[in-house]
Amino acid sequence: SASSYIAHGISLLGDDKWSTDRSVTLKLYTMGAEMEVMLGNVESSNRYSSEVLKQSDLSIMETLPLKMTKAMTIGSTDMKFDQSVKFYMRLLDELGCRVAWARKLVPVQAIMKLMRIIKRVKATPQSFYDKMVPIEDPRQKAIASVFSKLVYYAYMAGDMLLLVLGTCKLVEMTLDHGLNEYSAKSFSSLGSAIIISSEDFETAATFNMIALSMLKKFRGMHTSETTFLIYGPVLSWVKPFDDLIPPMRDAITEGLRSGDTEYAVWNLISSKILIKFIMGKPLASILNECSDTLLQCEDAAQTITANVVKIFWQMMKNLHDPSSSNPAELEGDIFSASKDEETNNVHLANVSFAQGELALFNADYETAAQRALKVGDAFSKLMPAFLLNMVDFFHRAVPLYAAARQTKKRKYRVEAKRLLKKIGKWAKCGNANVQYYFLFLTAEQLTLDKKNDMAQQKYEEAIEAAMAARHLHHLGLIYERYADFLLDTRSAEGAAKERLTQAIQCYKRWGSARKVAELESRL
Repeated sequence: SASSYIAHGISLLGDDKWSTDRSVTLKLYTMGAEMEVMLGNVESSNRYSSEVLKQSDLSIMETLPLKMTKAMTIGSTDMKFDQSVKFYMRLLDELGCRVAWARKLVPVQAIMKLMRIIKRVKATPQSFYDKMVPIEDPRQKAIASVFSKLVYYAYMAGDMLLLVLGTCKLVEMTLDHGLNEYSAKSFSSLGSAIIISSEDFETAATFNMIALSMLKKFRGMHTSETTFLIYGPVLSWVKPFDDLIPPMRDAITEGLRSGDTEYAVWNLISSKILIKFIMGKPLASILNECSDTLLQCEDAAQTITANVVKIFWQMMKNLHDPSSSNPAELEGDIFSASKDEETNNVHLANVSFAQGELALFNADYETAAQRALKVGDAFSKLMPAFLLNMVDFFHRAVPLYAAARQTKKRKYRVEAKRLLKKIGKWAKCGNANVQYYFLFLTAEQLTLDKKNDMAQQKYEEAIEAAMAARHLHHLGLIYERYADFLLDTRSAEGAAKERLTQAIQCYKRWGSARKVAELESRL
């Protein structure tokens, strides 16, 4: 393996290697540290790093790659995101580039910088970006590299305002000095930040179009990472889910080829598991992808994404397998929420999402509604702007409306209406993925308002839209709720039975045996 060759090369160097073969020695130790991290051998990587950092006569530019590797190890392997953020901020100080006036002033500085950058980018014509050339200054390249990592770990640490500030700095560097390898990523990241801060989807899309134009013109711009940032947190809010899979799938190979394994596996699990699940693809087909996907994450030493795969695998197994002993809980042989000790935001967000799915499809509606009130917007706070957010809002609203109709309790109705308003805002902004969400929830609201003729029309429109999208789980859900509406408000037993039968057929094709059994018992 490459790590063995590196170790052998170092063994061939003499005792005076740092004085006689300084350049070769530094390269070998740097490559060794990076390679051992990729292999998950943190202790070996640290030994390489310690040897280099003992050399007091090395400059910051010479030691920077090793210090970056150490910071990445703290974040990606040890998952100590706050410590990793502090490490990257110290590196920027060493490079003579202070991130903020003071840490406590980051919120103010981030908001001010964001407003100025948005105004500047909007005022800059596309011809300016078309004429840009790459920067050559090694120090500017190094600063951009550190800022890029700072932005990522600020997100993982939940420090959204530091993320915004760091991203603005990267965009500003591009505008002032020219293109660097993180320019496309910084524009796409700022698109994400704009959605998080203001839900201005049009402006966010503008930033992403600039990022895409940079990717098309220049290679080596961290294609895998930038693709994930463009399509996951931003374009998922303006493009159909179907359109996200091809570019993310293509970015897997590019990421593995260039050594960007972290985002290669994010594109992998998004295109093979996450997006297919929220589109209601047959559970059996997605479950068949889980084992190989998990193996690829583990081979790449990507703990966070490996855990996400386990969470979704267990959730889908509980939805699909009728023999599951506790189907409404995220418990099983692959993942157990009750034994889970992870604390990072991405992990907690995905656990919360999976528990919500099991509550919606495998528990009664009032139990799911009680959970929806309890967790609130936890997912969007832990993982803002990510494409699962819109599904999380929708799947909390459904049981809240059902429970409001069943129990007449005001608390369910108030929260359901709040979620409807939020989804309605996204729909009016042109979000293609939530159009039938909005139609269906509007029908539920009209039912509560006793506007039954209008409600029936909205149910029919929602069914037509969900059929066009081919989202089996949601089509089954809408048919099920429509059947209840016809029975409760129209006393139309025949029509209700027909819709319930259609719901059963959808759930069968999706692969939810338990949901099928529940509805068949009502026929």
